[in-house]
Amino acid sequence: MNDKTLALKYRPLLVLYPEICDDSRRKDHHKPLGLGHRPLDQDYHPRDIRLVLDHACQTHKKGRSWIIRLVLDHACQLCKKSPSREILLDMMSQNSIDYIDLIDSGGPKDVDKFWRVYAQIHSKDNNPEYQKKAYARVIRGSERFKDYILIQYWLAYFFDDWANVHEMDWEMVLIVLRIVDPVVEPIACVFNAHLGGFRKPWGYVHKADDDENKNPNGTHPIAYIAVGSHAAYYSDYPPYIDVPESYIGDVLGKTIRTTGIGKAFTDFVPSFNDGEKFLPDVEVIPQPDEDGKWSGDWRWLNFQGRWGSPVQMSFMEHRIADIPAIGGIICRIPRLFERPIREWGPKGPNAKGRCWESPFDWINLDCFDAPVIRSWIEDL
Repeated sequence: MNDKTLALKYRPLLVLYPEICDDSRRKDHHKPLGLGHRPLDQDYHPRDIRLVLDHACQTHKKGRSWIIRLVLDHACQLCKKSPSREILLDMMSQNSIDYIDLIDSGGPKDVDKFWRVYAQIHSKDNNPEYQKKAYARVIRGSERFKDYILIQYWLAYFFDDWANVHEMDWEMVLIVLRIVDPVVEPIACVFNAHLGGFRKPWGYVHKADDDENKNPNGTHPIAYIAVGSHAAYYSDYPPYIDVPESYIGDVLGKTIRTTGIGKAFTDFVPSFNDGEKFLPDVEVIPQPDEDGKWSGDWRWLNFQGRWGSPVQMSFMEHRIADIPAIGGIICRIPRLFERPIREWGPKGPNAKGRCWESPFDWINLDCFDAPVIRSWIEDL
């Protein structure tokens, strides 16, 4: 079975909150600091990377001092400088820039602006270049992993709007296949959530068929996507309950806790029946050339920089950040307690370290075993 056939057969069924629609208003879910506050009721969906490339508003060359970059940031913002897709791809491929901006120079200062811009891209569904998509990377094992195949499904989101906010978002769902001649069979799935990955044996994974119905014999793992953060989870039913009492009634089975600095944050996922479901289009990532480089429309995979600008610092913060070793830490600590926490845009798939370079080791060493889902009501 060739790579494209494999990637289509096992592509995940994504269950998400409805996508941001025309003229919708963003609900500010950052004001209440406690757990259980209402999530956004709409979200960004994974799209073709060309949507991001076409809306990057400026680029930043390496080697410039922060003062020069600060001046250029403001100048580019005023003139709305937008490089063409081809120029941007060339700069990313040559790594002559260290990050790109999408909407706001100097980081996401106005999260509502991202919402408005995205809602105004009316051609998202009709433009064949902007379709909902997953980028599939098929890795055939060698040596002790010669009987295994991995498929990484990389999902590109326009913006991360959670307890932290940043431009662009890369998330991933992974399938582990075992070759048992003459067939290939799925044996496990990994769901990437924030900084971790959760392993789950195939027998415990929620699955769907080609008609997008739940089916234990289906070949599509179901990934429940948390609103705002886009973390992928293996269930819409939490492995444990820890939500505020006043919210148990209407979000029971739809919250997943993660821990942050100073606060515990909550991920909200839609239920299978209430969420918007689709099997994304799939493009298989080609093999690089002998120098490990990609060409043509895939040049963005050579980029080692950030898919989004850093948070803009004041003049004094820049001076403090220049202090060797501790300056940058001093400037970052107060920001960790802001709501929302404003962060750099993420690095792309091929800059994810062991996850990309040694994916078999990443699964074995860096991922966690997902607990078996149980009914907490029956266990009371």
